[in-house]
Amino acid sequence: MQQTFHAAPERVFAALADHEGFGRWMGAAIRVERAGTPERDGLGAVRAVSAGGLTVREEVIRFEPPHAMDYRVVAGAPFRAHRGEIRVSPDGAGARLDYRIRFDWPWYAGGAPVGWLLARTLERRIGAGLARMATALR
Repeated sequence: MQQTFHAAPERVFAALADHEGFGRWMGAAIRVERAGTPERDGLGAVRAVSAGGLTVREEVIRFEPPHAMDYRVVAGAPFRAHRGEIRVSPDGAGARLDYRIRFDWPWYAGGAPVGWLLARTLERRIGAGLARMATALR
């Protein structure tokens, strides 16, 4: 996913790295269960993401403000090897966000068609949240 912002990269990254605030944009409840370092939402932070009756726990595994944050799912998800990669770069007077999510869907849980459907659902929901965030950060 990609999103353009009419805000400085530092401001965009700060909004993305505020886990609970990010949850409000995404329409999900997110709470930090374990603080990271050197910032609460930084490296090593574990967040619980609750949406649609499912709670997934994610751990921040890369935190390089104001340009990069990666996370991986550590519990609660039906998929495997899930990794989110967030990159923020300058774009004219604003910023550009590149957000990639990768995961494997097990064959015994419906295989590729179910994995594809989940990917489209994540893309639609997260994309809509990013668009709301971009409008608000003007």
